[in-house]
Amino acid sequence: MVASAATLALALGVSSMAMVLTHIPVGSPPAGPGPVPVDVVAIRPTDHPASWAGAGAPTPAVPMRLRLPGLGVDAPVAPVGVGADGLLGVPDDPAVVGWWPDGAAPGSGRGTVVIDGHVDTRAGGPGALSRLRVLRPGAEATVLTDAGAVRYVVQTVRSYPKDALPAEVFASTGPPRLVLITCGGAFDRHARRYADNIVAYAVPDPPAGVDVPA
Repeated sequence: MVASAATLALALGVSSMAMVLTHIPVGSPPAGPGPVPVDVVAIRPTDHPASWAGAGAPTPAVPMRLRLPGLGVDAPVAPVGVGADGLLGVPDDPAVVGWWPDGAAPGSGRGTVVIDGHVDTRAGGPGALSRLRVLRPGAEATVLTDAGAVRYVVQTVRSYPKDALPAEVFASTGPPRLVLITCGGAFDRHARRYADNIVAYAVPDPPAGVDVPA
């Protein structure tokens, strides 16, 4: 079932509806192996997004791979669904990133393409997005789809406390964009979770509009 209206907040089982953008410095991941939780996205229904249509509108396509040349990332993409608990997870394999198909698809004319992934796992080591925090503005992000390649350019990378992730990160309206999300900041070994989320915002190249934090 398509969740055509949703506000998302990335947390480890904790939803956040904060609407204020706050930059939080990124900490270092814990040294050595340690228990790392599964990342999830909590979904809450909100308003219905406006549709986008018309002559020349791009055709949404299913993502197959995510490439971040600046980080040496070439990761397979797998759809991630919403469970009975209202949480959207990431693939078990840390080398695979997850795409939320009820959000926008690459090539959509509006809204946010949401791709998330592990920073690391105890058994699998570093995840595909383990170095997302060092991605710089101007970096290329390419999503290979079953209809071709969709190229994006990174505009900014932000860090948010997990309980203060802006709902706008997952906007279903507005200009098309891509967000990449993973965990970051200090690792709480007792709670088995990272303190923050790292979010990279990217816009299509050539741009179809800009809707990223200033």
